[in-house]
Amino acid sequence: MRDCPERFGSDVAGRLPLPGILVAVLLLLAGGAHDLQGQVDWRDFVVTSGLSAEGYQGNLPTVAAAVQDSTEAATAMVGELAMRGDAVWRRNGQTRGLLAFDGGVRQFNTWGFELDNYAPTEWAGTLDLAWRQPVSEGLTVVVSSRVRGREVRDRPPMPLFLAPAYASYSATAGAEWRTSRGFWDLRVRGERSDYFAPEFAPQVSLLDREGISAEVGHERRLGSVSRIRVFGEWESSHYPEQNTFAEDDPFRRDRTIRTGAEWRWQGDIIGSLGAVGRFNRSNSRRPEYNSITVDGSLSTVLPGTSVLTAYAALTLKSYRESTPFARLIPGEEANSASTAYVALSRGLVRNIDSTVRLSWTRAETEIGGDYFQRFGAAVILHYRPGS
Repeated sequence: MRDCPERFGSDVAGRLPLPGILVAVLLLLAGGAHDLQGQVDWRDFVVTSGLSAEGYQGNLPTVAAAVQDSTEAATAMVGELAMRGDAVWRRNGQTRGLLAFDGGVRQFNTWGFELDNYAPTEWAGTLDLAWRQPVSEGLTVVVSSRVRGREVRDRPPMPLFLAPAYASYSATAGAEWRTSRGFWDLRVRGERSDYFAPEFAPQVSLLDREGISAEVGHERRLGSVSRIRVFGEWESSHYPEQNTFAEDDPFRRDRTIRTGAEWRWQGDIIGSLGAVGRFNRSNSRRPEYNSITVDGSLSTVLPGTSVLTAYAALTLKSYRESTPFARLIPGEEANSASTAYVALSRGLVRNIDSTVRLSWTRAETEIGGDYFQRFGAAVILHYRPGS
């Protein structure tokens, strides 16, 4: 057994017991649904299991790995088990509360590394709570919160990238105003993300972040089957562990403007097309950048009740200041990856359907040709009890 700091128990396991949290949430939900019988509507509950083959390429450096390996290509078989669901609480025929969760575990078995082969385990989960309060005709106040977390054990070196372990908390307050052709929405959100730095990589704590943002959007129907949404967002972020080396302004502070639009079509074919621009400015010139992401999705029913789904997102990013080192640190700044997948789903027996999915992801830095690339092919089973 090799000497890997995360092998013998990590600080993450004590600070973020995700398996226990997920079990406790499910037990709580089961009891709550019984007490509020007739008011709680479980819209969806799915247990998924799957197996995938993945290939990884690249030489993108990362501070989160226990060791550095000289290979630029590796493969893995990945098994996964997950649960997701959402429920609404209705009062007087109106939706007042919403609960949604999504969590699970992935187990990797790798080949192709020069030093050793690895068997990382990744836990991840998200819990959303929301409350809606009608105020007047067409006007609704919305309050919501979200908790996200990730834990990784036996972390492999690149090119198999797994995001660092973290816990993220956010709270949002806003309002929705419905009109005859659509609605306006306003959101104010506060968020904090804490990254758990292992002993061998204390630099991971540099990703710790606090932020507050305000967003206004407008969605309008363009006909019976299509609609468009436009939005603008301003965000202020603070990185308490990143020093600017300026005595009068010692810690990194960013201001980010996001603006975008999305067009959606919902008929025999369900599709969307969107674009988001990001403009980041900072008291530290290194992370100042402009980026744009264009994405699209398509879903349609094929003969034989199969469903074909496709998605693609292309991201272009440019830094305003050139530096002699790679700046892509996943989790630190706007997503710099382009991704695509195509999936074919089909019912097998009552309560069970299957999905075959092909996927691709690529991220690059501006200098040195550093990149990360992943190809994947997966078979996934979905079980919906009681459906």
